[in-house]
Amino acid sequence: MKRRVTVLGAGPAGLWAALSLLEKHSEIEVTVLEKESSPGGITGSFRYRDLVFDYGSHRLHPATSSSLMGRISSLLGDDLLKRPRNGRIWLEERFISFPLKPVDLVFHLPFSFSFGVVLDSLTSVFPGRSQGISFEDTLRSGLGKTISERFYFPYAEKLWGLSPAELSPVQAKKRIASSSIGKMIKKILSSVSGSSGSSGYFYYPANGFGQIASKAADAVADLGGKIVLDTEVVSVIPPSEKHHGTVVTAGGEEIETNFIFSTIPVDDLAGLLDPTPPSCVVEAAAGGLSYRSMVFCFVEVHKSQYTPYDAHYFPGLDTCFSRLSEPRNYSTADEPQGRTGLCFEIPCSEGDDVWSLDDDGIMKLVLDDLAKTDLPEPEVSSFFVKRKKNIYPVYDHAFSRNLSKVEEFLKGYSRMVSYGRQGMFVHDNTHHTMEMGIAAADCLTADLHWDTKKWADYRELFNSHVVVD
Repeated sequence: MKRRVTVLGAGPAGLWAALSLLEKHSEIEVTVLEKESSPGGITGSFRYRDLVFDYGSHRLHPATSSSLMGRISSLLGDDLLKRPRNGRIWLEERFISFPLKPVDLVFHLPFSFSFGVVLDSLTSVFPGRSQGISFEDTLRSGLGKTISERFYFPYAEKLWGLSPAELSPVQAKKRIASSSIGKMIKKILSSVSGSSGSSGYFYYPANGFGQIASKAADAVADLGGKIVLDTEVVSVIPPSEKHHGTVVTAGGEEIETNFIFSTIPVDDLAGLLDPTPPSCVVEAAAGGLSYRSMVFCFVEVHKSQYTPYDAHYFPGLDTCFSRLSEPRNYSTADEPQGRTGLCFEIPCSEGDDVWSLDDDGIMKLVLDDLAKTDLPEPEVSSFFVKRKKNIYPVYDHAFSRNLSKVEEFLKGYSRMVSYGRQGMFVHDNTHHTMEMGIAAADCLTADLHWDTKKWADYRELFNSHVVVD
């Protein structure tokens, strides 16, 4: 009897589960369904007029486990490059190095900012600080007034569309590694001394970040797995020990399956289930979990290099974009000559004014806001815009309660698991999601028995993840 596993989504979590499963159990039939025309999801890449573009700034962080890094290296070979990190942040109306350096904090920022940080660090040693009932309280308690109000608070509002007071303290725990001024200063000093061992470099594929996903997809196919692109799922009947399940596509195909790995947004999964979940679960998923979307403005510039920096960060609310990256600076590419590409990331919500703006309006918005900075006006040869949903999960004060309702309901399915960034509603780095995929495959035996105890242990590990910049 054939044992079929269906993976929903060909992003990092889905691809690495499929690859790991095929390496362990070659007798299992694995099919990966992806609604986009290429694998990788937000970590994919594409070419435009011989320029390689990513969907924003992506790096393979040195914090990646040695076992995973070794596996990626075996797939990419010499195409996996070790690159120096060279970024800047627009803070207090000037550019300074990012990650932050002590010399910038002392000499290149306004005295009021530097003095405020010093004062906050001195007063932070006193007891009685609040544990924080919101993102705002947590950061003000740990990092002090200056860094919180003049850096993190506007950045949080830009990225997640809510005021710091409306965000859960979990948002701070998951997204900000340096939770106190002491930890932040220690991190800055370690980056200078080199003791951190990883702050000054990153890994990046020679042909765009999406090369990792494309090579993983090729490996899945080489092992007998199927990657089916341009395929949207419209209905899911979960399998059980007694009955196979069925995944129905928009084209009307019905795919029989004995186990489902889902990496699509967990609220979307709840909406696809047949039979329909109880109304309280549907409401918690569809009405209680929300994401921020992203508009990507890709610009072809008539110049071999716009700046020598790989990425610029813009935490303030005076610019629509949160980050600007120049992909060719991430690699060693020197072609095509006389042209380079830029990617502006504009956080928004699906259906809002920015999301609904036409492409010319987006380009004008970008150029108008770019003029507020010290960056030169680009000589634009061409531009285009892409829109992506479900980029950042929003941790409002009700998210945890709503997510728990959905996850508790999904536990009732013994042969279906939801995981990955979108499947678990988390902010994790790419290497975290790859490791989730490997862990998921490790919990499934050859006879399709799901090891709930092992998965619970893995989830405890996942809960400790903090996004690294």
